[in-house]
Order: sequence, then C-alpha cells, then structure tokens
Amino acid sequence: MPAIDLTQGPRTLSRYDVVGERAEGQTLFVKHVGLFDEESQSVKMGDEVRVLHMGPPLEQGTIKVHVVGRVPLRNDEIKIISTWFEKIVDEYPRLPERQYVIHPPWEDECDRNTRVRRYRRYSCAGFVLDSHRQVDIELLQIDEGSLPDVYPKTIKLAYGWNPGPLLSAFGLGGGGPWKVVLAGYVLHALKRPKDQIRREPYQPKEGDEQF
Repeated sequence: MPAIDLTQGPRTLSRYDVVGERAEGQTLFVKHVGLFDEESQSVKMGDEVRVLHMGPPLEQGTIKVHVVGRVPLRNDEIKIISTWFEKIVDEYPRLPERQYVIHPPWEDECDRNTRVRRYRRYSCAGFVLDSHRQVDIELLQIDEGSLPDVYPKTIKLAYGWNPGPLLSAFGLGGGGPWKVVLAGYVLHALKRPKDQIRREPYQPKEGDEQF
C-alpha cells in the first residue's frame, strides 16, 4: 500500500504504519503523524486510532486518521522499533515541553558536564523519521539545503500558534521562513515503490505539506 488519502475507502493497517491527521477545516494540510499501534485493523476516514507519537508528550495515544502510508516492515524490524520506543520513553523527564522541538526535527539534550545524551527531543515528523532510521530506512532528506522554505502562515496551520516567543523555545526564532520538516513530507516519502523507499530518501518540495 502506497501512501493514500482515506477518501479512497477503508484500508487495513499493520503495526507501525504511518498515519496522518489533517488540520481542522483544511482539506489537505497534514498537521500530525504517528505510528499505528495495533496488529491489524480496518480503518476509514476520520476514525480514531491508537498510535505511538510525539504529541507532546511522547506516548501511546490516539489521533484521527485521514491519510496513511506504509513501508512494509519485517517482524524483526517491528521488534527493533518497539524496543527503541520503550527505551526512549524511559529517558524522558516528566515535563512534556522539554520533549518537544520543531526545528530541527530531533535534537539531543545532553548532560552539560559529560556531554552524554540524556534524551532526544522530537517533532511529530522527527519521531516517525527516527523510528524508521532504527531499521536503516531514511525516509527524507532533512539537510537544510534540501528542504523548501516554510512561512509563518504554514506554521500557524501546523502548530496553531503564530511564530514568536512561544515557538522560539522550539527552534523557530525570528520571522522566518524556516527549513522545517512538516508532517505531510513523511506521507509523500511513502508514496513511492517500496524498494525506492528503502533505497533512497525523498527530497521534499514546496506543496508537500498537503496530501
């Protein structure tokens, strides 16, 4: 199953398929992504499904599903991702805002003295990307030279806030534009043949915030 819009009809999902939720009132803009957290289930547009995701906090939670995508994962890869999730959840402090970052899509928080990583901060897209990196699948090119510009109006859609002091704590200082990894990019990375997904990362382009 390539990445699809569930207006095309119900689909049966498997564990750690990628699910996306659209922004309310926006036909195509994908605001959030996570990993489907059931063995197998038929889902339709707008169903609430259980996921692993960076809300924040990083958790097993639920979101509404509008778009879905898949890299077919082997059983051993599913086990690796499951073990990785249990480990990173255990790393976190209790304050959810310390877990979250928008730009870059992930960032290590290290001990000031030893420089040993204490935990890794994520955006929702960064969490999904890093989960696949655990099984050697690089879904996206995320270096800044490969990413399109993202402007304040798009940030408002994605996060519900205007850029400013609040979002600067999550990596969005200044007035933009920024090279942000948006949730929709992940779905476009999955709308490719499975051998290509495993072979090479997708380069996002302007407009890929919609799916």
